[in-house]
Amino acid sequence: MIAVSDAVAKMQTLSDERAARVVSLIEDLAELEARENAEDLAAARESLAEYRKTGEAITLDELDKRLGL
Repeated sequence: MIAVSDAVAKMQTLSDERAARVVSLIEDLAELEARENAEDLAAARESLAEYRKTGEAITLDELDKRLGL
């Protein structure tokens, strides 16, 4: 992984147009990650609510079997 200081130095060598496109991509990736995190959190909350309701818990091996992994 590239160090932040190296990334900043590289950005300074880019044209303004190219740098703006890179920044736009970084922003898009950050938004995508935030959406994925929100989906993961919602799924975790749903699973926790189901566990609290039923008291049923399964092992990772059982989950793999149910998912066919």
